[in-house]
Amino acid sequence: MNFNPVDETDFLKNPLFIKWVTNPNAELDRYWQDWASKNVDKKDTMFRAIELSKSMAWKNQYKMDEGDFAQMRDRLLEFNAKWEGQSPPSLYSDRYKKKFAWLWPVAASILIAGFLLFNHIGSADEEQVTVEEAQVWLTKSVPKGVKKVFHLPDGSMVMLNSDSEIKYLSSFENERVVELIGQAFFEVQKNEELPFTVISGELKTKVLGTSFDVSAYPEESRMHVAVVTGKVLVNTESGVSTTILPMEASYYDPDTKSLKKDSYDYNHLVGWRHRILKFREESYGHVFDRLSKWYNVSFEFAPEVVLKGKYSGEFQNESLENVLNGMKYSLGISYEIQEGIVKIRKN
Repeated sequence: MNFNPVDETDFLKNPLFIKWVTNPNAELDRYWQDWASKNVDKKDTMFRAIELSKSMAWKNQYKMDEGDFAQMRDRLLEFNAKWEGQSPPSLYSDRYKKKFAWLWPVAASILIAGFLLFNHIGSADEEQVTVEEAQVWLTKSVPKGVKKVFHLPDGSMVMLNSDSEIKYLSSFENERVVELIGQAFFEVQKNEELPFTVISGELKTKVLGTSFDVSAYPEESRMHVAVVTGKVLVNTESGVSTTILPMEASYYDPDTKSLKKDSYDYNHLVGWRHRILKFREESYGHVFDRLSKWYNVSFEFAPEVVLKGKYSGEFQNESLENVLNGMKYSLGISYEIQEGIVKIRKN
């Protein structure tokens, strides 16, 4: 899209921009972040447009009288007509309705914010309203086979495991909240006045400053929070909570809604940070799911392959071939790797 805005109005006429501000997703985040990096001179204008579009709720927040709001609306239309070099149209004409059809989704926001910017809000005795710094949801993700470190706005570090995603606000001035899908290790900067919260499925993990691991892949039957340093409070949507300390972990079962606390094996839960892949009495279904994420491959099993029992093993920085070689003799299987697909057969 060849988009070259002159002012905030051009942003507010852009359906893709409005969609991003009102309902952001990873694809739109990437698009507009890329656009901003290529149009550095337009960044300030873009952030002002974000402020305008997000101010639609001000009318309700400050309980504005309908008459005052209507007056603001009329004046905004006058402003817009001047920008367009035209005289103000009739508020009820068909021509008006067509010409300003694009404006209705954001009319309230422009009106209220416009009056703030042009000093048209009441007298000095009235309640003063300030425009907060624009907040944008940012998304960071890594595909299968990749692990990556990111830094958050407060300086906290997060390391994402394969096939994982985090989402957070561009500023942590008022709250520090991260949404996680998958697995991540956090090293959180201490701030006793502003707790750090990780929302992962049905779990909410709250800390002041510590390091811990969270695993919450949607397709897995168990989630965990494992503490390395500090103290962590874990809550579930059903109201169950527990506090865990270093070398303790909480385990959550989404099916039974149960939350348990126990010690944990560091290499098993957190060793992925150091390229350690460890299995402890795990079903083969879970084993091959982990291998799929770790090495970015998919598995196809011949009909005669039936894997029963549990598997244990530990590998550090090993190739997929070496891991499979360590399994094939005990399982009586053979394998073939072709273009990211591992075909498993019975020997």
